[in-house]
Amino acid sequence: MPFFRSGLPASLVLALALFLSQSSCIIIPSRDPDAERGLFWCPPLPNCASTESFVPYLHGVDPFVLTMPLEQAWPIVLETVREMERTEIQQTYEGYIYAKAYSRVFHFIDYFEVLALPDENRLSVRSSAMLGITDFWVNYRRVERLRDALIEKGVIEAVYSQAR
Repeated sequence: MPFFRSGLPASLVLALALFLSQSSCIIIPSRDPDAERGLFWCPPLPNCASTESFVPYLHGVDPFVLTMPLEQAWPIVLETVREMERTEIQQTYEGYIYAKAYSRVFHFIDYFEVLALPDENRLSVRSSAMLGITDFWVNYRRVERLRDALIEKGVIEAVYSQAR
């Protein structure tokens, strides 16, 4: 007696199950320039790093507090993201960057976002793997490399409240 009574091939059912299990990891860039916007949340897997994380021990990253007005800082932030290795900016508008970063060996895709929060004088940053259960801290290190570059350029404060 066949396992799948509906007559669907097992490979189709497996492909559909894989798609549905990974579809929550796909990030679509924000198109809303509203100041009330936020970044996507991190999935409950250790493959994401975010300044907006609700689970600091799993995804949490220290805040990116600006040392200068956003109008002065934003061009530097944009250029710094452009300079990041294996990172391609896909979409940008004033106060928001959506980029894709590619892993060194297998060229896996990670989503990388930077959002300016002018009312709070800070940046929100998020980096997340598109696929996989873990990223071996690749996204955390990417966010921290951006932090180090922006500190060096005098754009953000050196704030380290969590363990690095």
